Amino acid sequence: MLDIIGFMTVPFLVCVSMIAIFAYLGIHVLEREIIFIDIALAQMAAIGSALAFFIWHAEETSWIAYLSAFGFTVLAASFYAMARKRITQIPQEAVIGVSYAIAAAGALFLLATASGGDVHMEEMLTGNVLWADWKDLLICAVLYGVVSLFHGVFRKRFQNISRSYSRGGVMGNRTELWDFLFYVSLGLVITYSVRLGGVLVVFSFLIIPATFSAMFSSRWSLRWIIAFSMGLVATVCGLVFSFLLDFSCGPSVVAFLGLELILGAILVRPRRALQTQAEAANRADTV
Repeated sequence: MLDIIGFMTVPFLVCVSMIAIFAYLGIHVLEREIIFIDIALAQMAAIGSALAFFIWHAEETSWIAYLSAFGFTVLAASFYAMARKRITQIPQEAVIGVSYAIAAAGALFLLATASGGDVHMEEMLTGNVLWADWKDLLICAVLYGVVSLFHGVFRKRFQNISRSYSRGGVMGNRTELWDFLFYVSLGLVITYSVRLGGVLVVFSFLIIPATFSAMFSSRWSLRWIIAFSMGLVATVCGLVFSFLLDFSCGPSVVAFLGLELILGAILVRPRRALQTQAEAANRADTV
């Protein structure tokens, strides 16, 4: 037991820090109905990292790879912020999906033509959070703390835009700027998180806990608590499961997140049925 605790302490704390920030950002993503923005930005970061590997043979954990990845993320953030108002013929989710497909194809092409690209590709998808050290944890704490502070200061503005996103936001001409700032802050977190957890884990941390919380509450604060708690349980179970069975921790954590989501959907059905019956009874009494 002590061996498990000693080996899993840093990976667990890194996952907890990712859950804390992604539980909040995921609520915004769901409210804006741009579900695939996370995996699109993650893939943009991945293609930047792959380009650094292809040109300079930079390891994924190097700062050259990180700066290249973040540069591509900023470009994507600028594009998505402008595309919302300037590309009106197709839904934004379709724009995000197309850009993700192009970025994924580009990353696969670069890695397929580079020596050792297959190993880099696997790390890009599943990450290596089990090998995170205290330095990684410190960077996570500082980076996520800065982004959290930024969103805390401008909380009302971001929430107002997210709540009315399908109607074009409420900030007038400044919506495009606030969209850009939101995408950059999200991309900043994603770029570093992909280095540790991989595209699969990052996407799951952003979407699944937020989706789970939406089934039980509409209040932002309560949704964050539910999402964080759900992600915390899945992380503990996934890390212990991967350690005991010598299984990759990324897919293990994602599997438990999916299992919790299924259980949550089963549990919420009776509650929704009772609410529907109560609403029907109220309408009948009114008539």
